[in-house]
Amino acid sequence: MRKKTVKKKIDKKVVDKAVVEKKAFFDNKPILYITLKSLLIVAIVSFAIYYSDSKGYFNPDETNNHTKRKWDAFYDFSKSNNIDVLLLGNSHLYSGINPKNLSVTLGVNAFILASPGTNISDTYYGLKEALNRTSPKLVVIETYGINNFNPYKLKDGSLSDQFKSFYARKNVTTKLASTPFLFKSDNYVYAWSNTIRNHEFIFNDTKQLEKNKVLIKKKPRKNNKLYLGRYVRFQTGVEDDIMAKYDSLGAPVDGDNYLYSEYAEMYVKMIVDLCKEKDVELIFLTLPMYYKHIDNYLVWDKKIGEILNKYPNKWINMQNPYDMSRFTAVCFENTYKTNQHMTYNGSLIATYKLAEFIKSKVNVVLPNRKNEAKWNKMFYGQEGYFDNMPVSSNDAANKLICQNLTMNNVHIQDVSVLRAGKNRLIVAKIDRMANDISRCKLRIAVSYAQNNEIKIANIDLHYDVFHEMSDKMVFKAMIKPIDIRELKDAVIICK
Repeated sequence: MRKKTVKKKIDKKVVDKAVVEKKAFFDNKPILYITLKSLLIVAIVSFAIYYSDSKGYFNPDETNNHTKRKWDAFYDFSKSNNIDVLLLGNSHLYSGINPKNLSVTLGVNAFILASPGTNISDTYYGLKEALNRTSPKLVVIETYGINNFNPYKLKDGSLSDQFKSFYARKNVTTKLASTPFLFKSDNYVYAWSNTIRNHEFIFNDTKQLEKNKVLIKKKPRKNNKLYLGRYVRFQTGVEDDIMAKYDSLGAPVDGDNYLYSEYAEMYVKMIVDLCKEKDVELIFLTLPMYYKHIDNYLVWDKKIGEILNKYPNKWINMQNPYDMSRFTAVCFENTYKTNQHMTYNGSLIATYKLAEFIKSKVNVVLPNRKNEAKWNKMFYGQEGYFDNMPVSSNDAANKLICQNLTMNNVHIQDVSVLRAGKNRLIVAKIDRMANDISRCKLRIAVSYAQNNEIKIANIDLHYDVFHEMSDKMVFKAMIKPIDIRELKDAVIICK
């Protein structure tokens, strides 16, 4: 017993001595002590912020965060598919081009990476990250982001948009490299951390904090729907109230006011050089606003041409020359604000114009995936598919009536009947004719079964102005659900 007591006393002396020596060590080195203590505090705080960010406690409401959705979908899609045509820009692009229709008309995988309110510098770093992930044959850069921005003087909405786009990107290396070029130093930590950027939620948005706690506990659902970066915003065009403002107040946008910064000029060159280095064909795209929405566009056109015309890359400018017959009022958002977007129908017209430009004017060999089983399975039944491709014989819901017939000097590529709710949609594709028949009707005679009898009906199909292609014309009509068996006749009827 005495031996154990002695041993305990000895151990206590050893411990006390160590504590004294440690204290004496730090007493003699106060700066080291403060430094280590500070580092420990920084480490604890940093871990807490990292943990909070990784869990998403201070995430903003992401119900409509389509920028993050685009990047998530891009990484998911590119796991097993190469992207052949990659499009980058801002909200003008994702509301102005339909990637599914572009994909099916070209027979490729097309994807849009775009974020609202961002500029050409964000486009460059988005492109740089994307090219580390996929190998496109063609890159399309939308030009609205080529403006008079300064990344170190971004404020309010523009800074918020840049934060959202930066947050949505995933590659840590490219994000680190881009940070000093997208933000001034005061904003570095806000760019990287939702916890720091949104810490005021504790005081003014506790509902979002509670919502985030619930979302963290939920297992995220995997969305298996094909998403290629399109964001549908506007379905109806310019209405009478805005037309009246055009007439009384004039255009809200003046091309004389367009300016671009040295940063815009620099990043355009960096994009050109990057695509050249990666051996990727590059074109620039200008999407239109309604012609009454802009005064003096030729001045704007000339100024932006000072940058773009320095390079050999093609530039498709849909604002000049403006297609008065196609880009009508139904193609544009009903707004008098300076920033006008395209409607869904407008985006279809712009998409097919871009597709035709790529086919006829751009020196690029794109893969033709229309014969690939995987591609057809992925795009079958998606937007624009049946406007470009026939219905499969194995399709239980939709029916192919005929293919490759000539009647009354009309060569019919195919006629299909598609399920459209309780009704049916007839889609007929014919070879494009030399004369303009866009205002004519395609009258078809079909046989159908009714009450155990075979009857004949004439159906007038109308030209689809929104799916206009160089090799075909599409006619459509909505009918009641009758059992169509066979095409008997087809003729173009013009007034």
